[in-house]
Amino acid sequence: MLRLLLVLLLVAVFVAGAALGYFNATPVSFDYLFGQVQVRLVTLIVGSAVLAALLTLLLCAGRLLALTAEIRRLRRRLRDAEAELKNLRNLPVDADS
Repeated sequence: MLRLLLVLLLVAVFVAGAALGYFNATPVSFDYLFGQVQVRLVTLIVGSAVLAALLTLLLCAGRLLALTAEIRRLRRRLRDAEAELKNLRNLPVDADS
């Protein structure tokens, strides 16, 4: 049942994408910093969506690298704290005091 639902969802996304491409095929003027170019509207929409996805992945990758470094640092601190606790447990207890 789940597989059928997934296939139906993929077909719906494909049909929506094809409709978007068909109804937005008119050329538009795209002005950018260094000039101007005529592109189809659907190309502009897909290009901006891909650019946004790539920038999002780049930002997420940076955050994941920072979190991985923090996990490594915290594990090292935990290992040092456990070693110190083990050393304190192995100290002889002076019963005369």
